Amino acid sequence: MEARIFGRTGKSWIVAAALVALISGCFGGGGGGKGPSSEYAESRGTDSAAKPFAYPMPDAPELTLMTEFADMGTPNRGAIDVEYERRTGIPIDHLGGVPMRDDKFQYLLASGNMPDIFLNNWLQYPGGPEKAIEQGYILPLNDVIDRYAPNFKRVLEENPEIDKMVKTDSGVYYAFPFIRSEAGRVYGGPIVRKDWLDDLGLSVPTTIDEWYEALKAFKEKKGATAPLTFRTLFLGERTAGFAGAFGVMANFYAEDGVVKYGYLEPGYRDYLETMSKWYREGLIDKDFAVLDLETVDKKLTTGTSGATIGWHAYVEKYNLASLANDSEARYVAAPYPTLLEGQIPKFGQLDNAYAGTSSAAIKATTKHLEAAARWLDYAYSEEGSMLNTFGIEGVTYTMENEEPKYTAFVEDNPDGLSGDQVMLQYAHQTNFPMIQRDSRLKWKFEETNRAPDVWGATEHEEYLLPPITPTAEEAGELSALMDAIDAYAKDAELRIILGVDPISAYDEMAEQLKRLGIERVLEIKQAAYRRYLSR
Repeated sequence: MEARIFGRTGKSWIVAAALVALISGCFGGGGGGKGPSSEYAESRGTDSAAKPFAYPMPDAPELTLMTEFADMGTPNRGAIDVEYERRTGIPIDHLGGVPMRDDKFQYLLASGNMPDIFLNNWLQYPGGPEKAIEQGYILPLNDVIDRYAPNFKRVLEENPEIDKMVKTDSGVYYAFPFIRSEAGRVYGGPIVRKDWLDDLGLSVPTTIDEWYEALKAFKEKKGATAPLTFRTLFLGERTAGFAGAFGVMANFYAEDGVVKYGYLEPGYRDYLETMSKWYREGLIDKDFAVLDLETVDKKLTTGTSGATIGWHAYVEKYNLASLANDSEARYVAAPYPTLLEGQIPKFGQLDNAYAGTSSAAIKATTKHLEAAARWLDYAYSEEGSMLNTFGIEGVTYTMENEEPKYTAFVEDNPDGLSGDQVMLQYAHQTNFPMIQRDSRLKWKFEETNRAPDVWGATEHEEYLLPPITPTAEEAGELSALMDAIDAYAKDAELRIILGVDPISAYDEMAEQLKRLGIERVLEIKQAAYRRYLSR
């Protein structure tokens, strides 16, 4: 999903503990201050964990916090922030966001100004999460969890599959994770103007040929100058996009126990050939390579475009805009396409329950370790889970027959906001370190409610690569190789789709990926995959 948080519009425990003791005793500094060995040792020297603890935490210090979402800036302080501070007793200074793969992330590390708590995808750290610990940026959490996070510890003990996902092969916990609910794992896919299809006598497209027919009709009979528009992130890295119809996606996946890279598979050539044809015929937005979300939204809601690939909330957003403008436009989710009618798509969009995103590491040199751990642990308590999911009792929900029921403030908001827009201010329903629950929130439009089921009808689960963690040595090599591979693959893909290079350039693309080391990358990921299965 889009970033939208903070308010507004099997190794044994004994082995793991021993490893953490070794890590915290041996790793030197590197985070712009004292390394974890000295600061961590100071925290272990207190007896605060032995005392009874209850929220709100007395005399708690203010903590600094950052996320991975650069487009948020510094978030406004919303109702959820106020309530969280009231309940935990711990004030938070939100500093905005820096993506792990942004150059600004490295500048932040070099500056020594890491926040106390950093929500990011630590699986993407160059060298892996254990390297971030070794270099003195973040803390190993095994002992921290034992001392200050009883709620999260209970979650790990009661849910071995979660426990397996959120630690390294060595048994080190490195972040308080965001775990998606089953219902929350599918949240994106194709979106199309249903009113245009109805006017043209066409059904919602399910095959590549039907999509071609619909897009041509949008251009020739509806005057759409960019029948299909989307941002480049939807080419296949986050979702399969239209590549899934060809049995591939632009990412790593596992098939019959073997890790594969979609760009190298034969179906990817066929996919690129189709996209190039559509672009050449004016069916794909000529500017898609440089579009931002605001521009895509404008094209979808002004008749410039009739289809896109986007997230769940976009269906609601576009239909709300139509309603506000007295327009007859109607937007619905379309299934991920196939080549033949009646086939089940091999790929679509599906996240692992733990995908690494929005997971909170604690700065190795924090002076407020207990407060940071207590603030994070609150989300895994029953009370914290209810607040994060349903908001504030009496404001956004009431209890009826021991079940939460949303109030009219949410379901029929006097300001015309959708339930989702209201809950953004009063809860952390997604992209927050917690165990996500089904919010049971009904959207204003039935088209939005149906979207996840439409997009979820794929075989993607069978091929999903779990959250593997290469060793520090492997991860360092992997990071160095993938920087060049990822940049080259995306550039070569765009050049073919845009017609700068002919489709025959795909063969050279595949050979160049091999020269850049993709086969070594697959070896590393295969080894990490085997280790993950043995945890």
